[in-house]
Amino acid sequence: MQELEATWSRVLSVWWLIEWRAIAGGLVTGGALGAVLGVVFAFMDWDSSQASPFYLVIGTVMGFAWTVIAVRMALRKKYREFRIVLLPRDGAT
Repeated sequence: MQELEATWSRVLSVWWLIEWRAIAGGLVTGGALGAVLGVVFAFMDWDSSQASPFYLVIGTVMGFAWTVIAVRMALRKKYREFRIVLLPRDGAT
């Protein structure tokens, strides 16, 4: 199997796919989750100072989770000039 050089053009293609999907997905999931949690906290009669640490933790966890999903998408995508393939190292299974 022929190995291609990791040119800046190819690196930027992969990086851009991960970046824009992580940002777009993060905005959508963050907005939806924030709306749901806002309604829940309003019914629980919490003020914003009580909910802020909870929002921070949940947002961070969701951000990391969504970024992992974006990386998986990047690994599965067929780019214009190449695709990313995970192969075992010699002797590894």
